[in-house]
Amino acid sequence: MTKRLLTAVASLLLLANVSYGQKLHYGLKADLQFTSLHGEGMKGNFSPGYDAGIFVEYNFTSKLGIQPEVLFSQFNNKKGDDFMKYYVNSGNSSAKSAVKLSYLSVPVLLAYNVNKLFTINVGPQFSMLLYDNEDLLVKDRAAFKNTDFGAVAGLTLHVSGVRFYGRYVLGLGNINDVDSRYSWHSQQIQVGLGVAIR
Repeated sequence: MTKRLLTAVASLLLLANVSYGQKLHYGLKADLQFTSLHGEGMKGNFSPGYDAGIFVEYNFTSKLGIQPEVLFSQFNNKKGDDFMKYYVNSGNSSAKSAVKLSYLSVPVLLAYNVNKLFTINVGPQFSMLLYDNEDLLVKDRAAFKNTDFGAVAGLTLHVSGVRFYGRYVLGLGNINDVDSRYSWHSQQIQVGLGVAIR
């Protein structure tokens, strides 16, 4: 887990070291995110969490670029009141309602620079589950898969070295690891800022 994180960080810094001029920027970012888990037995409401990590921006032209990131993401959600209706054989009837998931997320975004102020970002995001705090199933079984894959779309406002952004992330993968009968999908709404170090 730590080895993968260090490899991702080293890769981003290597990209920064081999590029020059106004084409490349990198820095730190953090945001408030509202996450939701949709599917049978999940509450489905948006709950606050957060993202924090590093980003690299590399512009191929004045209009097009790429923006990879490495983020630590905290999800806070709740199981539905009807959870045992769907998982009567494997569910823990005395499970707490809170579901907390911690991910290492790596979005790799295409950046379209509308002008000097605004950038549109779209692309895929891969997430690896680092830690889960839930007791939904009997025998200490984990209810969530170790990976998730999603699609990202957002808008960034550039003010000097600061980036203000809003994003939507749609989880495309089924993260339900209980059985194959039902699907759980994540959604994220993010509002945050990044500060360019270079």
